[in-house]
Parts: sequence; structure tokens; C-alpha cells
Amino acid sequence: MMRLFIGIPLPRDYQQQLAAVSKKWQKRFKSKLSWTKPGNWHLTLKFLGDVHIEKRLELERYMHDLSWEVFSVAGSKAGFFGSKGVYRVAWVGLDGDLERLADLARRIDADLAAMGFSREKRSFKAHLTLARIKGFHRDDPWNELASDAGSRNWPCFKVREAVLWESILKPAGPVYRPLSRIYLS
Repeated sequence: MMRLFIGIPLPRDYQQQLAAVSKKWQKRFKSKLSWTKPGNWHLTLKFLGDVHIEKRLELERYMHDLSWEVFSVAGSKAGFFGSKGVYRVAWVGLDGDLERLADLARRIDADLAAMGFSREKRSFKAHLTLARIKGFHRDDPWNELASDAGSRNWPCFKVREAVLWESILKPAGPVYRPLSRIYLS
């Protein structure tokens, strides 16, 4: 079994800015935040979970047949997912051609459902995960983190590549290994 997902890799300047946000804020919280490791940031299109090796080959064939019209996105405001006023995920949102991005995610979800994968239960929300939050403390500097992360100069980038990644769970956090890439010219 392999733990897999399909996503969009981020440009180097995004990796660097997200790492800077993480470094600046990681010691300012009483809450336990599990920050995304530098270099691991990506935009998830579809989480597949544990997949048999035979299905991996089918997924790689699917990836090589996948095509879409190039579109552009850029980082924007930041915020939090959670319920009842308790945050569980800190994120940076995206602006730009979000309808094309959502269409791509919905198409992948539908195509993979036809291959036997579970459909997404929640609607697609374009975001980059900064950190997962455990042991939430309401009095931490949440608004300041969101303001800083959301006000950075996030450049626009063209989405020309999608990747089938393996997520290898390790004690120090996941390691992502690209298995198959599809590029648009």
C-alpha cells in the first residue's frame, strides 16, 4: 500500500515565503501547531489515501492523459478552518482563476470516482496549509498570523503541472515523493 495524493507543486518563491511565515510565527503560540515542513507545501487537488500498487499504475496512466487549460493563481488572504471557534488548520488562500482550479479538482474527483476512489464529501477550497493546530488556545496571536501571512507579496503563477505524490509518514512528519508529473506546454 502507498499513501497517495494529486496536487500542484508551488514555485520556489512560495516555498520560501511560506517557510518565512512558519519561522517567524512558530514560537509565538501556546497552542500546539504542526507546521508544514519547508519544501512540502503544495496545493492538494485530491487526497487518495492508501492505494494498492496496481492502482498506482492506473493512476499514473490517468495522470499522463490528464490535460487542462493553463490558468493563473496567486496567494491572498489567510485564515483558519475549524468549528465552534476552535481552529484546526491555518492556511493561505488563493485568488485568480479559482473557477478553473475548482473545475480541475472536480474533474479529477469525478474521474477517480469512476476508478473506484471515494468522492470528496466537502466542496473544494483552494488553500495552502500553513499548520495543523492541536491544543488550541484562544488567546494566541491568530489575527496577527493571518494578517502577516495574507499581506505578503504573493506573486501570480501559472498552473502548468500536476503531480501524483506518495506521502511517506515518518516520526518527524511526512515526506512527499513525486511519482508522476504531467506538464502542459
